[in-house]
Amino acid sequence: MIFFSDPFPAKCSDRSTLPKKHPHSGEPQDWFADKVLQRHGMYGLSFDFFVDWSLSKPSLTPVIWIKKILSKNHDYAQVQRHLNTIMTIELGESYLHRLEALKHVNNLKIQFIIFRDDLDWSSFKASLLVATFNGLESNGFDFSGELIKIQDFKSRIKAFSGGPIRIGSKGLTYGTSNLECYLSNTSSLYPGDVDLIIFDQAHRPIAILEYKKHTLKSPITNQKLSNYYPRPDGRKYNRLAILRTYLENTKARIPLFVIYFPTMPKSTEGRIEILKGETGNLETDSATNFCLPANESLAKYDNVIEKLLEAIAKHNTIN
Repeated sequence: MIFFSDPFPAKCSDRSTLPKKHPHSGEPQDWFADKVLQRHGMYGLSFDFFVDWSLSKPSLTPVIWIKKILSKNHDYAQVQRHLNTIMTIELGESYLHRLEALKHVNNLKIQFIIFRDDLDWSSFKASLLVATFNGLESNGFDFSGELIKIQDFKSRIKAFSGGPIRIGSKGLTYGTSNLECYLSNTSSLYPGDVDLIIFDQAHRPIAILEYKKHTLKSPITNQKLSNYYPRPDGRKYNRLAILRTYLENTKARIPLFVIYFPTMPKSTEGRIEILKGETGNLETDSATNFCLPANESLAKYDNVIEKLLEAIAKHNTIN
């Protein structure tokens, strides 16, 4: 019996309208899926995170969120009654062990935001379940659940962000859920995510990836950070630099990459860009194109991974 599903991007005004996708090559979520990374002794994690922008030097709020949509066949009370069992079965022990390592090494609070996405989020009666991951105990993985109203949830977002956060007067065009779309029209914008952090088998982060879609006919070679940074996407990339700094701690420098991927059917290449610099002063270090892989071909996906590993090795030799 399936309780949860993952959020997915769709148009806020019509959730049946999905973003453009290359018809033959898929997208980075396919190329860097766990089943591909594991073939190279790696794994990946993605989550939503907060930056406290009220500080003179903005820094990471040590709380990460992971969204799960609750099936229409279930309710919050049912999940709360059997929280540890349901979370362990739905998420899997391997995944939870990885989160345990992330939590322990980086002193992070990990919370799952569980919600029915068929609710009217503008109603004060709408609520969500926040399941805090307490880690591995003697009798298994432990979670604590808290049911909170949407107004309290919005207040929590502001607190973790250092104050009100807006995206603009029109909100998001595409969002991962009705909840996220609703919040984009308020001063409690849902936190952004990291598309992927790649770890080695010792749970050390070896790369941070940001996926950037290219929907135009212009060559992928023309895609570069300066097209988007410091305007209009300065805050997005600065957030990633702040996350990188937090995760590095006393560890080696973690390379930050942008993976540009096209949606035009005739496009044959993607692009990997390595960034350098610090928060507020990021720029391109180097970039290289790669051949788009055939969709659902692990062997072709391996070629993209090899290209990334080459870039990581190059980064490590000069840092």
